[in-house]
Amino acid sequence: MLETEDFVFTVHEQRLAATKIYPPDRSEPTVLHLHGLGNTASRHTIRYLLEPLAMDGHGSMTFEFSGNGDSTGVMEESSLRRRRDETLAAVAQLGTDEPPVIIGTSMGAHLAAWTAPEVRPRALILFCPAAYPEHADDLRFDGSLSRPGNYSHSPAYAGLRNFTGDLLIIAAENDTVAPRQITEGYLEHARHARSTKVLWLDCYDHFVHRRLPDDEELRTTVLAAILHVVNSKPESR
Repeated sequence: MLETEDFVFTVHEQRLAATKIYPPDRSEPTVLHLHGLGNTASRHTIRYLLEPLAMDGHGSMTFEFSGNGDSTGVMEESSLRRRRDETLAAVAQLGTDEPPVIIGTSMGAHLAAWTAPEVRPRALILFCPAAYPEHADDLRFDGSLSRPGNYSHSPAYAGLRNFTGDLLIIAAENDTVAPRQITEGYLEHARHARSTKVLWLDCYDHFVHRRLPDDEELRTTVLAAILHVVNSKPESR
C-alpha cells in the first residue's frame, strides 16, 4: 500500500490543496503534476499514472490551482501569471535530491514550459500541451483569456529555448483545443533538449485523462514512455 499525504500550502493568501504520493522508501517526491484549465480540473485525475510511478520508486505531488477542487479562491479571478506563481511555490514543496520532473496537462503544460528556466527540470512530460500568447499573462479566466494556439512569442516556447532535459509529449490526434500545430511549436523551440518524443494517441480528443484510465493497452504504452523518461539519469548541472 502506497503512503499518501494530503496537505495545503499558501500562495498569495490562497490555500492550495495538495497530495503527495510516496514511493516505498518514503523519499520526498521529485515529480510534480500541473492540471489544466476548467472548473472540473482536479489533482485526482492523474492518480492513475502517479501511483504506478510511485511503485517504481518515483514519488510525486499533485495539487489544485486556486479556484479549483479543494483549493480556495475563484477561478474566474485567476490568471496565467497567478498560476505561474502557484507553480513555483509547488515546486518548492518537492524533494531536492535530484532535479524535478514536471508533468503538465493542457494549460499545465504551458506553465511547465514557462517556468522551466527557473525550475530547471530534468524532464518535461506534457499532455495535450496548450500555448498562450505573451499578452495573455494577466488576462482573467472570466472569458478574457486567449484561446490556445501556435503563438511564436508564447512564454511557453520561450521557456524551452534553453531547456536541456528530456521532452515527452503525449498528444491526441483529434485534439481541437490544442491542435497539432502547438505540439509542433513545442518541438521547434526545444532545440537544445537532450531528447524529444511525441506519442500520438489515435482517436483521442483533448481530454485524454477521461479515457486513458480505462484503456489498458494504451495506458500501459503511455506509462512505459513516462517511466523511460523519468528513469533517465539527469545530466550534471
